[in-house]
Amino acid sequence: MKKTKDLIGLPVLAVNEGDFVAQAYSTVINPAEGRIEYLLLNGDQWFLEKKCIAFSDVTAIGANALTTEKAANVKPVSQFSQAVKLLQEETKVLNSSVMTRDGRLLGTVSELFFTQPSGKITGCELVPRDGTEPIGIIPADQIITFGHKYLVVTENTDTSLKKEPGPGQPQADNLTTSPPVDINQDAVTGSTINTQDNDEPLGEKDPLELFSEKQRQYLTGKKAGKTIVDAKGNIIITEGATITEDIIEHALKADKYVELTMFVE
Repeated sequence: MKKTKDLIGLPVLAVNEGDFVAQAYSTVINPAEGRIEYLLLNGDQWFLEKKCIAFSDVTAIGANALTTEKAANVKPVSQFSQAVKLLQEETKVLNSSVMTRDGRLLGTVSELFFTQPSGKITGCELVPRDGTEPIGIIPADQIITFGHKYLVVTENTDTSLKKEPGPGQPQADNLTTSPPVDINQDAVTGSTINTQDNDEPLGEKDPLELFSEKQRQYLTGKKAGKTIVDAKGNIIITEGATITEDIIEHALKADKYVELTMFVE
């Protein structure tokens, strides 16, 4: 069983090319199927169109990277018509409000759990409306609708919360996918894996750290495309200002790093 925190922010390793091609940014949910259908990705060149990968093309979710068989699986979002349609529906699940069928607001979704490789959602973590910490997991069989603004659940959901996500539906995991790959084994490429800008072997340095370094190198010295503020309204950087290492650190601490990367000139 996986959760979104296990994949968001991880670099994407193309096994055939032996290099990182993107970074997982967000999930794209298919509300009718109740599963993760695509992943939105960031690349090194932030001024280009966002990229995307079908979740079925994700071979494995490792501790340090996501893997896919070939770089060609990663394409501009516009080349995935179904992804564009789902994005227009704006079914986010994370941070959506939870409403029972009889009209009671229970709280918000702070995390979702899913099976891999199918992406089937098996549960949603609930934070109560009067609290800040999760109190349990809404099992998938209690979810009626993955809506635009609300996750609609059964009337007795608040008394049916689980401590652990339940098992996924077996039929969802019968989808045709590539066998899982352990990226920590040398068998992935038969040799050490190098990034374009660093000749240090993967086994000696965390791939997430390598990808992060490449991102920072690109961002440092660029101009902010908009004014970015933190949750308390404090300005992290003003539009047109130069991005520095200190600003990047500030954005990371304020959970605004992704927004910073999306608006650069």
